[in-house]
Parts: sequence; structure tokens; C-alpha cells
Amino acid sequence: MCGVCGVYNFDKASEMLYLGIFALQHRGQDNAGMAVWDGREIRIHKDKGLVFDIFKPEVLASLPGRVAIGHTRYPTAGDSSLVNAQPHHADTKDGRMVIVSNGDVTNMLEQTRYLKSQGFTPYGSNDAEVIVASIACYYEQTGDIARAIEMMMDNVKGSYSAILLFKGDMYVFRDPLGIRPLSLGKSGDGLVFASESCAIETMGGSYQRDIEPGELFIVKPGGTESRRLKKMPTYKHCVFEHIYFSRPDSVVYGESVAQKRFMFGQKLARESRVLSEFVLPVPDSSNNAALGYADQAGIPFKLALIRSHYIGRTFIGSSQAIRDFAVKLKFNPVKSLIQGKKVGVVDDSIVRGTTSKKLMRFIREAGAQEIHFRIASPPIKHPCFYGVDTPRRHELIASSQSVEQIKEFVGADTLNYLSLEGLKSCLKEPENYCYACLDGRYPIDPPAGK
Repeated sequence: MCGVCGVYNFDKASEMLYLGIFALQHRGQDNAGMAVWDGREIRIHKDKGLVFDIFKPEVLASLPGRVAIGHTRYPTAGDSSLVNAQPHHADTKDGRMVIVSNGDVTNMLEQTRYLKSQGFTPYGSNDAEVIVASIACYYEQTGDIARAIEMMMDNVKGSYSAILLFKGDMYVFRDPLGIRPLSLGKSGDGLVFASESCAIETMGGSYQRDIEPGELFIVKPGGTESRRLKKMPTYKHCVFEHIYFSRPDSVVYGESVAQKRFMFGQKLARESRVLSEFVLPVPDSSNNAALGYADQAGIPFKLALIRSHYIGRTFIGSSQAIRDFAVKLKFNPVKSLIQGKKVGVVDDSIVRGTTSKKLMRFIREAGAQEIHFRIASPPIKHPCFYGVDTPRRHELIASSQSVEQIKEFVGADTLNYLSLEGLKSCLKEPENYCYACLDGRYPIDPPAGK
């Protein structure tokens, strides 16, 4: 997950960037940071916690400059300590390089060994460090930053959507398969970049296009330049961005997230028997899928499960104990709507199953006569190694249990998933998506021993 953002040519770049990373808070709530070029040097500020708590007005005032990059972190590679917070840096003979990146490197151990042999030792255990250290290493060898990024693409495997800041110039690039998203926008005379288009709009910009897989987009005082460093016959966009990660008001991979989720819900209703009197979503990521389900089924949509917006996303809690506690704090059923009813519950996915089990119990205790659980994605059976926190297969309930067993575990009367074929039918270019978490077909080899 994680959110990356960059702004170029703004009087108060740190204030503009604040808006962008605030809009990307849903992509990571562990820590946040930004780096600002003040015309002479790069200033970095990062800390644990939420954007609102870290970047107070006095902090932003201490970060002057017209160019800035920022990050919200969801830890996958490396622990949640501050040393792994982004931005990360690497020093060269010509100055410091600073990077923010979203994704996971699958050959970290091998690449780190090579970097150490060349005198570049990452100071933490984060994949973005390996990327920036690799670029710095190849830059020392070639003296050409674009060539260094291309060499990094040749040798670093995995997913990355990244923004590099070097001597006031900005270098924006994605891995050749385009696994994680990254968008380009304009705001006045400035350029803005973000993991999702919602952040571009929050910064007062207009979405222009995606940074293409394998593209290097260079921004300098004299203008912009685009180079296609790598070209693949097909891409492998993460389908989970449409299922869960992205905000519904975003355009991701050129498609509206809200529209995709609505279509998933419609397809789910066509594939599974409707047995409920009304449908309620598990808010907020399931709202559009539940609307689509209700529209297709011809039954009412009711907000009968209320979410507190003062707690983060339970799926991305740093431990199971925190996730369990967060469920109770986050959701509360509306008894007057549920009592004595046959309730349809639509959720975007089931990962570990523990959150779903607690929700079913809450709804049952609110007086539901029957609970018909509908999932607007196929079963998640395999771990992801490209930026999603599912590294151990045994934690995924669908990897070892049947749909009937999962139904019994969570406490629903019936349970149906959207089929993989149904999911693909809702996408414009289904061949350009990665479904590894659903079908185990990995476009890049997982890390050794995984």
C-alpha cells in the first residue's frame, strides 16, 4: 500500500504537499514524511503517526521551498520503526538523492548484498532504501541519472511507484509492469503527482494521465521530459486497488474506482441468490459495491452499520490484537433497522476472517433474523509480495478453508463470493491486471523461500 505524492513549482510546496498526503492517509497510517528542496539543500521531516499530527503549521513553516515529495507509510518490508519511515536518502559525490516509493522489492537480499559490495549500505530494512541506494550506486558508475534509474529497473525486481528528488529536479517512475498506481496532474503553473487522483484534486489540480509502466518522467526548471525505459507486452496492475485500497473518488489505472465497485456489486447480485430484505455495506470501502448489489437485486440499501471515522482501517493494523480492538471501536449496528430482518451484508473482501466474524456477531446481537454475507471479490487464497500485508499464506482463511467452512467460522447463514470470471468481466482490460492473491499466478517470482 503506502501513498506517494510530489509537487513541483509552488511558492509553499510543503503546504501544497500536506494536502496531497492528507488525502492519501487511507493508504498508510503508521508514519508520514516529506522532503523539500529549498534551492540549496533538501530538508526532511518525518515521524510516526498521522499527517495531521506530524505536520503542524510551525513544521510546515520550517520547510520552505518550491519542490517537495511526501509519503504515508503502511509497513510491509521492514518494521514500523521511524528508521523505516520515508522519505529515504542516499548520498553521492554530487549530492543527496531522496525518494518516496510505494511497493515491495522481491530481491532485496540479493540486491543489498550487491550494494554492500559497492560501498552502499542501506541504513534500515525498507525496500525504498534499496531502490534509492541502487540508483545512487549506478549514478556513481555512469554519471547519468536516467541511465542509473534504467539500470535499477534492470536489477531491482518487484513493484514500485516512486518519486526521486535530486538537486531540485524530480524523477517520477513506475516499475515495468505498473503494479502500483501513480498519476500526473496540473495545478496552475505547477505539476503534481500522487498515488491516486483524489490527492491531485485535493491539491486543486486536474488529473492528466497515469505515469506509464516503465516510464521515467523528468521535471526540471527548463521543462519536462518523458522517456519509456522499459516496455512490456502486458501490464500487471494490482486488482486489489479497485477492490479495497483506493478511495472511490479516485481514477486508478484509467478507471473510476467507484464505478468498478458498483459493477462488482451488480455482478455479485447476478451470480448469487438474493435472500435478504435489504442490503447494508461494511463501510466505507464496500459502500459502492453494496449500492451496486442493491440496484441489481431490487432491494433497499440501508446504512445499518455505522463506522467511526476516528480510527484507521482495520485490515492495515500493525497486529492482530490492534485489529480486533479496532473492530469494536470502529463499527456499531443500528438495531432499529436490523431487528427481526433478513439482512444482506456486502463487504469488499475477507482476508483473515476475524473482522468478519466480529461483525456477524454484532449484527446478530442487534436482532438480525438471518445474515446473508456477500463478498464483492473472489476468495483471497495467496499472499501478495508486491505491497500488501499478506506475507503468510496460513493467515488467509480462504487458503485452507472452503466457502462452507468460512461461512460457519464467521457465523453467517449463507456466504457467496464474486467469481474471478465475474470480477474480470467488470474490467476494461482484464489481461493487464495481477490476480496473484486470488489465483496464485505471480508475474514476478516471490522472494526466495516464500
